[in-house]
Amino acid sequence: MSKVPVYVADRVALFKDLEHFVIEHQAEEKKLAILLININHFRRINIVYGYQVGDALLTEFTRRLRHLSRAEDYIARMGNSEFIMVLPGILNEGHATLAAHKLLSSFDEPFDLGEHKHKITADMGIALFPDHADNIPGLFQKAEIALLDARNRVQSYSIYSDNAEQHNFNAWDIEAALENALAGDEFELFFQPQICLQTGHVFGAEALIRWNNHDRGYIRPDFFIPVAEKNGQIHSITWWTINTALRLMKDWPDSWVPLKVAVNLSTKILMDPDLTDSVNSALNLWGVNHHQFTLEVTESALMDDMAASFAVLDELKSLGLNISIDDFGTGYSSMSYFKYVPANELKIDQSFVRFMLESDMDRHIVNTVIKMAHGFELKVVAEGIENEETYEALKALGCDVAQGHYLAKPMPQQAFMQWLDDYNQKKLSKD
Repeated sequence: MSKVPVYVADRVALFKDLEHFVIEHQAEEKKLAILLININHFRRINIVYGYQVGDALLTEFTRRLRHLSRAEDYIARMGNSEFIMVLPGILNEGHATLAAHKLLSSFDEPFDLGEHKHKITADMGIALFPDHADNIPGLFQKAEIALLDARNRVQSYSIYSDNAEQHNFNAWDIEAALENALAGDEFELFFQPQICLQTGHVFGAEALIRWNNHDRGYIRPDFFIPVAEKNGQIHSITWWTINTALRLMKDWPDSWVPLKVAVNLSTKILMDPDLTDSVNSALNLWGVNHHQFTLEVTESALMDDMAASFAVLDELKSLGLNISIDDFGTGYSSMSYFKYVPANELKIDQSFVRFMLESDMDRHIVNTVIKMAHGFELKVVAEGIENEETYEALKALGCDVAQGHYLAKPMPQQAFMQWLDDYNQKKLSKD
């Protein structure tokens, strides 16, 4: 079989072509793998940049597939942005996984298309003969199921399994549902209070997005956020979250000090060239003091390109807003990191906080982070506090801010405002 990709308009013709592989592998009792590869958002490239750029991208995409394939591999273009690769004579599932990793890694390098450079992403579904099916139509069906499963994963590829099939039969088109979520007013913001450990006053709240789908009810963020990050919808979701948080906090009752609101910033947004201007415009639009606004960035998000990430955070910090390093302790965490990170606070990862009473090691880590952070004039927030004993232990260690279910669970705007009023009244009566 030729390894030169060809456009196949008729899937039946393609099946006949590939049937030779099955007959050969049945006779010799060998395995083969089918990889279905789909370029994400290819239609947008055609619309924004024109079909010439789209065609150039396909040509370069094809070249990379050829370059990474073996002489015996078969490659064909099946549709507008979908390709198939057949890997004959593989020994096991691991070989197919290795090929998937290799292909997906090659897409990290931008595609040079003359005046334009594009970095693309792709999803990949994998099925094996004879493990998953003993004929080409069956293999295609299993690979399609795996491809659908891959669209809901962070790693961008999936090998067929019965679990994936059951999930997809019970699932729905989450990408289409996400597209309609903003227009359908399905997103909500919940707020989880943050308390100053040393004074007991309310410090502020973290804004947490919730998706209340009209058909399926509340969808967990760890399910839909990775999908939004992969398909680009995270941008519109992030700006909705920021603007909604700023709008709603204007209605919060007065406390002892102006309350702060914290919003999580996705890794995908951090390198947006318009990020600083957009944040500044949102703060000015809603009339919120920059010092009352905090952007939370996970520590791991900074590690891919620390210099570039730090430059962006330094620019944001120069506006007067606060930068918080979330999930601290799970990433780089070296002394040089403390020295250069442009942040105002660190949030100790809850995996350390939750077990600090039972684990001497976790308690030591928490204590060390607090002391080092204070040495670099950084505020420390502890999240995941589940009981009074942990709260008091953190207070004794000199931690600055507490957050967790012991204090309050995340709640909608009206419930949060009522909680603020009740908490302030109780605090006044105690004082």
